[in-house]
Amino acid sequence: MRPPANRISLTAAVGGAVGIVLGVASLLEASTDPAGVGLDAQTVTTALAIALGCGIAPFLPVLGLAVGLAPMVLAVLVFPATPGPAGSLLIALILLVGYASFRLPPRPGLAAYVAASLVSGTCVAVQSGSVWEAVFFPLILGAGYGFGVLLRRERFRSAELARLADELRAEREARTRDAVLAERARISRELHDAVAHTVSVMTLQAGVVRRRMPDGSPEQEMLRSVEGLGRRSVDELRQVVGLLRTGPSGFESADEVGRQPSLRNLPDLTADVRAAGLPVRLDVRGEAVELPDAVDRSAYRIVQEALSNTSRHAGPGTTATVRIDYGPDRVVIEVLDDGRPGVVEPASGGGYGLVGMRERVSLIGGSLTAGPLAQGGFSVRADLPVTAGATGGSTAVRR
Repeated sequence: MRPPANRISLTAAVGGAVGIVLGVASLLEASTDPAGVGLDAQTVTTALAIALGCGIAPFLPVLGLAVGLAPMVLAVLVFPATPGPAGSLLIALILLVGYASFRLPPRPGLAAYVAASLVSGTCVAVQSGSVWEAVFFPLILGAGYGFGVLLRRERFRSAELARLADELRAEREARTRDAVLAERARISRELHDAVAHTVSVMTLQAGVVRRRMPDGSPEQEMLRSVEGLGRRSVDELRQVVGLLRTGPSGFESADEVGRQPSLRNLPDLTADVRAAGLPVRLDVRGEAVELPDAVDRSAYRIVQEALSNTSRHAGPGTTATVRIDYGPDRVVIEVLDDGRPGVVEPASGGGYGLVGMRERVSLIGGSLTAGPLAQGGFSVRADLPVTAGATGGSTAVRR
């Protein structure tokens, strides 16, 4: 684990300062010790090696330790008659071994400690002729090695705790974000399923009443204005839903919120349904004709709601088929599935379901038939006029 550059710079400055202090202390020891040899080549070499080793260690711990051990090797090979290492060199070696075990991985750090113990112990034993010296140096250097290992372990533990804290913070932020997104999705569903649907129905009803009014009457113009306001309100609600909804939710994704509800977009709708896990086949018969907005929109919503009901109520392995049959004056929509027999949504109650389909079909003068199939599965069939505005319609739910 390589420390940051600014930390290395600080460590290098501290190492250089410690090396200078210990080097000066080594010179003072040699010059003031009555039994010493004074300031000669060996003492100067030892002081320089201490300062240089401590200065190199922050960048190259092994090389710094080797430079620190050099005076002991020179004392055996070049100055055999001189006394053993002074306290300054011993302190420097303890620091160099400890720093090497702190910076290096466990095995290289242990190898550096063993090598330093063998070299220093052997040199001192050869120079002094005492076996105790060969045991003393590995023991005293072991204190520095153990301290470095503890510091390294503490550093890694601190890094691990910081990493875990970052992960926990990221997880907490993700949960908070998911909760916000879930609440926004819930609000968007409420707006779309309740408010937008209600306003759409009110607009359709106002349009039916307007067409029954005498042309040019004030009431007709007033209802036309109400229709325009209703359509604008629905469009604005869809924009709000598009802002609130940030991802797939059922079959209506954020892209579909801005998608024009039209039979022309059924391939996109069926693709969304397939992506949600329900295999569906689209079968279009006859030549497509231009439908009034009310009929086109209602036909799309009927298919959408029927597929949504299939996904919610049918069992696993269910497949669905959407058939669109264009006629000269009518368009027939049929949504079939081969799911569990006998599953039928109540004809009354809250939510969309068959209630919403029945309202849409009735407003445009069509007919709706829905119920379980004899061979299993469920069928929703809507017969819609090509020209919207017929008076009334019929609905039936087979049981």
